[in-house]
Amino acid sequence: MSCLDINEYISKYLPGVDACKIKVEKKDNKTLIVNAPLENNHNDRGIAFGGNLYNIALMACWSTMYLECKKRINKPNILTRDGQIRYRHQCVQKNIQAICNVPNERQWEGFFAHFEKTGKTSLSLSSKIISNNEIAVFFEGVFVLLDE
Repeated sequence: MSCLDINEYISKYLPGVDACKIKVEKKDNKTLIVNAPLENNHNDRGIAFGGNLYNIALMACWSTMYLECKKRINKPNILTRDGQIRYRHQCVQKNIQAICNVPNERQWEGFFAHFEKTGKTSLSLSSKIISNNEIAVFFEGVFVLLDE
């Protein structure tokens, strides 16, 4: 599945995320990058709204999980079990960007081995949003893959 495919999935099945114009920009073996325009995600002061930053950061992690699961499972059933966010300073970038570090191959192998054995498994992922060359937001979440 490509970035274009996941963006089409978001548009079709996640209307709240789509309204924020959150898009997967790039994925390689080390990172996944999600973008969203400030113009769709600001508050009355013209800075990024905290709830939208949460969704942008969460979507970087969720998209990382979804793209990897989609390689092996036709319709992955992914739930967010936990999400914690730390707001360090305001985000004023015109293009908000969340970056998730992609787990290595060994971590994915263990993740899928556990899923095949039990029909469910979980993985912790984190992302960050940079503004003015500093981490503005740090997100950590636990994502669960369930058998249908």
